[in-house]
Amino acid sequence: MEEAAFDSSFLFANEEETGDEGETVEIQGNFPDWVKGTVFTSGPGKFHFKDSGFSVNHFNDGFGIICKLAISEKKITIWKKLVQSDALKKANVAGKTVLAEYYTSSSTDVTKSTFGRIVTLVPESTDNGNHSMCYFGDRIYTLNGLEYFREICPTTLSTGTKYNTNKFGLMGQSPHPLVDYDGTMYNLGTIITSTGSKVKVFKFPAVKPGENFKDNIKNIKMIATLPSSGITYASFQHTFGMSENYFVVVKQPFVINAKKLFRSVLTGGAFKFEDFNEWHPEAIINRFIIVEKSTGKIHRRKIISSEPFFFLHITNCYEENNQLILDLLAQPDDSDALRMFLKPIIEGECCNVVPSGTLKRFVLPLAENLQGRFGSEACLGADGTVTVTGGCMSKKGLQHSLTINPNYRFRKYRYAYGSAGFFFQGPYANKITKIDLVTGKESSWGIGEDCILGEVIFIPNPDGVDEDDGILLSSVATGFRNGGQRYPVFIDAKTMVEVGRAELKNPVSHYCHSVFIPSIF
Repeated sequence: MEEAAFDSSFLFANEEETGDEGETVEIQGNFPDWVKGTVFTSGPGKFHFKDSGFSVNHFNDGFGIICKLAISEKKITIWKKLVQSDALKKANVAGKTVLAEYYTSSSTDVTKSTFGRIVTLVPESTDNGNHSMCYFGDRIYTLNGLEYFREICPTTLSTGTKYNTNKFGLMGQSPHPLVDYDGTMYNLGTIITSTGSKVKVFKFPAVKPGENFKDNIKNIKMIATLPSSGITYASFQHTFGMSENYFVVVKQPFVINAKKLFRSVLTGGAFKFEDFNEWHPEAIINRFIIVEKSTGKIHRRKIISSEPFFFLHITNCYEENNQLILDLLAQPDDSDALRMFLKPIIEGECCNVVPSGTLKRFVLPLAENLQGRFGSEACLGADGTVTVTGGCMSKKGLQHSLTINPNYRFRKYRYAYGSAGFFFQGPYANKITKIDLVTGKESSWGIGEDCILGEVIFIPNPDGVDEDDGILLSSVATGFRNGGQRYPVFIDAKTMVEVGRAELKNPVSHYCHSVFIPSIF
């Protein structure tokens, strides 16, 4: 009998929302009693417009959907709602993408009159909250790395206020703000001026009882302004590192061509954000910029990488021996993202390669300590520049961001958890792997067949003593030749043994990022 064709189209049929009651099922397996809390995930959810036959080009361009997973008494309840962004509302009217996404071009805004389209000189940016989220105060916020971010009610998943970073004097912000243990939220913002692009570090103080984020906005504080990358290019800043006392901003050869961007704004016409990105490893080297949290003082010493790399996500950052330990998922270029167009994913072409990500550790000197450790080396040049070579803490083959116990963020830690994500080849494919960063030992859980995994979520044991006391949660998609199956799976983080899974009629959407909150909403 001829084998059925590969088909992962079931991954892109996620727009079915649940009712207010959600869907509740028992978690099968030897699931521990102590697991209680709410997981929120965000990612692309609506990819197709049935009436027009239009589909977005790329996985990252789907319209945002929020999943809420409430876990208690060995049961899980799921709710799903699309983010009611202006981008989605306009697309629903037009039957296609209107506001430019990353890989899908903009089109005529049929929600505006002809006169309205003429007088709109500056193209409107998308507020499609489909990438990441943060929990700040008592609300969830979705972000996409541009100037807008949206408030989401954690109880109902209804879409609330849209905020614009232009009002803070910024053109956009990183989609990965970091919330410190005292509740302060930090992030990076970008501005482009006649003298070049600059990156600003800013913070929102913790939301006090009786306040809300709207009250808190007026307390935004700019901590530091990093030096210009040049008039022509703006460094792509997806995330940054933070320890107890420092920030680390990593500039990279993947840049935004400011001239192309402004030319597009002035001339009008259809565009996508991919049009303005360029990779220049021959001319731009990765640079590590260290900023003191308390003062905003920028360390004068120039620290660069010995070789260029592309990155999206920083795994962790902490201080030790008068050095900063910075771990990130490094790739030779952005080719993994360029493989994730819908058609090659659906047909399996994208999946049958090895992803290029390696967990790299960079040991950055805070003073004169240039001691190389963990495979990382530092060399002092005659001009005072320190050139750092990253140590490999994993094999090549990781995708997505790596996960750690959230109680160890910004602190010394030992374990990281990751997978090959969308890819079926390589040492981390079709499984979740635990990496011991002290011994180098790796242990894994897998199902023994091709599968696509969502980002790993760590749920810490509130009574746990060890760093790996907790449960890993991930969404699994498999069965690409027999209709497809999707389900959430729970893994003991210490033993890497499965302790539960849930058979949901309305499965978890294939998310990008998540937030775990140890209470039930």
